[in-house]
Amino acid sequence: MAAVETWTVASLLSGATVYLVLATVAVLFYFIYSKLSTDDNWDKYGVKQVNMGLTDFRTACADLIQQHGDTIGVKRFQMQLISRDLDILKNVMVKDFNNFVDRMTVFRTKSLVKKGLFFLEGDDWRRIRHVLSPSFASGKLKHISKTIDDTAVKLANVLEHCARTNKNVEIKHLTGQYTSEIIAKTAFGLQTECLGGEDDQFTDYCKKLFKSRSSLMTKAMIVLFRFPWLHSFLLNTLGLTMFDTVNEESNEYLTSTLHRTLAEREEYERSQGRKPTDLLQSLVSAKMAGDREEAVNATTAADSTKTDPSDRIPKTMTQDELIGQSILIIFAGFETTATTLQFCLYLLAKHPGVQEKLYEEIQTVVSGENPTLEELGQLRYLEQVINETLRLFPPAPIMSRKAAETRKYGHITIPKGAVVIIPIFLVLKDPKHFPDPEKFDPDRFTEENKATRDPMAFMPFGYGPRLCLGMRLAYLELKIALVHVLRKVTFELNDTTVPKLGGDIEIKKGAPLLTPVEPVQLCVKQRHP
Repeated sequence: MAAVETWTVASLLSGATVYLVLATVAVLFYFIYSKLSTDDNWDKYGVKQVNMGLTDFRTACADLIQQHGDTIGVKRFQMQLISRDLDILKNVMVKDFNNFVDRMTVFRTKSLVKKGLFFLEGDDWRRIRHVLSPSFASGKLKHISKTIDDTAVKLANVLEHCARTNKNVEIKHLTGQYTSEIIAKTAFGLQTECLGGEDDQFTDYCKKLFKSRSSLMTKAMIVLFRFPWLHSFLLNTLGLTMFDTVNEESNEYLTSTLHRTLAEREEYERSQGRKPTDLLQSLVSAKMAGDREEAVNATTAADSTKTDPSDRIPKTMTQDELIGQSILIIFAGFETTATTLQFCLYLLAKHPGVQEKLYEEIQTVVSGENPTLEELGQLRYLEQVINETLRLFPPAPIMSRKAAETRKYGHITIPKGAVVIIPIFLVLKDPKHFPDPEKFDPDRFTEENKATRDPMAFMPFGYGPRLCLGMRLAYLELKIALVHVLRKVTFELNDTTVPKLGGDIEIKKGAPLLTPVEPVQLCVKQRHP
């Protein structure tokens, strides 16, 4: 009987009825909640309260801030402050960070990726951040730069071969293979060799880790993101995996692969022989060292009544947490950098003058076949191009922070439990800091122009203590790829590309990351036929 009931519910919430059912339930519960909730609203906290419909959140944010100013309040089962005011954000993200450590939880999944650093709160976030940070230090990046360089050479050779076929190239397919190979080899010691061919298992499951949804299911998820309790009920109580953010097959493959690999790595750690030097081994080493430290501390604590409570916070992670970090690193290391590289090549194709100026800088600065780390640091215009790409297409367009206690900044009060929504994409397109914000102009990031701007105006990787740990790795992968690729090929738009010459990329609504509605396809030509 239970199986029949589950099937019936699943059938009801499938096909064309999904959106209607969710919308109806959500509106009904919202009406009930509105009647039973308190009269608390943003007006009494010095903020204009506005209404936000069940539309795409990014579109709604942009429209409301355009209409009502840089800081507005909405009430959607909780008090939410949406602001691109840098003075407010500076307090929330930096000065008063300890009151705003946690993020709003909108991510619903049964996957262990929910234990990844990005989603953790409080002491768990501090503990895991402390364990992970050494793995992204400059010395580690220098060590893996050779692997990145070798993979970038392969990418350039593949694109040069594509140029000879006179066919348009689906850019994200190749940039995804590029970043997948790098993360597989440098983080987990896996030898993947798919660049330019068919995706191997690892790359295929990486690309499918977060579900790609139909337009109807996208609308349904927009409703669920507004009503997290409903999302949790459907996924965790009713067991409807169609509402899981993570693809079940990808999660199963990556989790089982990591379980097997971790068992091997723990044996390496116990042995006296030579150990792998990748990210996973450093996490295993940190975990096992932390386990040993915890055992010692437990013995010490048993013999002492004067132990500082802060010293009892574990300096390690559980097996599930380690797998969660690994899956998150796989996704972040693959998806965000591949997408940024795709957008960058599109912008260069759209602006051939910038592309040639960048090529000339590369030819002037890079003396050998492969760029040195010192030469990469001297490629100022290259970094300007990357930064302007990130400004127009930030990897994570929206972030959030939750107030542990009530705080007042000027005439605005943020009450305890309220969530501050940080629309990164609107900060990066604020005309007060970036005139003519839709224009692609790498010269915005010359040293002279940066000096005239508040540093917080540019935060594509976040800001403050929760700044993205992988930022420097992403820059390294982007720079090395662009050096090798642009020395061999050029990119163009024409009447057969996507978008066409004179057109623009259309961004999919409802997706958590900036994703084109249609995959970008560019014309690739040999620079030296």
